[in-house]
Amino acid sequence: MNRNWYAGILLAILALVLCSSGRYISTSTQALEQDLRAAYSCAEVGNYDCAKQTFQKVAETAEENSKIWVLLIRRSLIDQLNQTLATIPSYVSRENLADLAVETSRACTQTQQIRQSFFSWF
Repeated sequence: MNRNWYAGILLAILALVLCSSGRYISTSTQALEQDLRAAYSCAEVGNYDCAKQTFQKVAETAEENSKIWVLLIRRSLIDQLNQTLATIPSYVSRENLADLAVETSRACTQTQQIRQSFFSWF
């Protein structure tokens, strides 16, 4: 009888950890996408200093989140995103606005892939 209770408690703990992991992945990737879009909006209106700082902040945030993501998601997806985010600030200028749009879109897509890679098992 006690074994059944232990198994039930372990199953409940596992479900709680899985649910909280999903919530963390979802909220962190959505926040990252919003920050990317906000940084690109700064560049569109010509505020390049703000855009560059925001893109650098996004890269730092993704690097911090990567420490937890690596426990839940394939590392190759995380590395691709971090590489993309590391290069984006170099595109922030009036002459590279089209390239910046492409790189920002790529980063958003990679963020969506990270989210989907966790939730694709459900």
